Amino acid sequence: MSLSTLYLRLRYPRHTFGPGFAGPWRLRIRGRGRVTFGHDVLVRDASGRTALLTFGRDARIDIGDRVEIDGAGLMSASAIVVGDDAILGPCLLVDTDFHAVGRERRRDGEPVTRRPIRIGRNAWIQGKSTVLKGVSVGEGAVVRKDHDQGVFDQGLAVLTVVPAQSDPDPRREQRDQWCDIHGDWWP
Repeated sequence: MSLSTLYLRLRYPRHTFGPGFAGPWRLRIRGRGRVTFGHDVLVRDASGRTALLTFGRDARIDIGDRVEIDGAGLMSASAIVVGDDAILGPCLLVDTDFHAVGRERRRDGEPVTRRPIRIGRNAWIQGKSTVLKGVSVGEGAVVRKDHDQGVFDQGLAVLTVVPAQSDPDPRREQRDQWCDIHGDWWP
């Protein structure tokens, strides 16, 4: 166990750090909620300072086994659950917007909605992406920041990645070049 991990365990006694946890001594955990790290979780600050914030006693952040976090911000008023083997790069996960959505948000006293965020196994959140309340990112998905101007993603804003399969066809490169010029139809 490194000195920084020992320091974090002593500094944050109400939070759970699984075996093999490794993180920077400056890891920021704030709020009255609970944060749980699984086995072999690696937290770094190479892409920015990682922060885990909870708002209220019932708020929780659950990080699965073998998760890598680098420069992410997790802000929970209800629940954020990150599945095993996920990677969180410089991104923001927020399960509340602290105000009502729609026209109602302009009226004082309107209820604030909170919905949990779920990140699936082997998912990858990166590129300064923001995942908002109620979003479930599927297993093996990649969330990235590139979108066309004026595009608004609602709901599940992810690109599902399927492992590349080997193509026994030796004409694959020729076919790909032809499709780039003429469209997806191959004669």
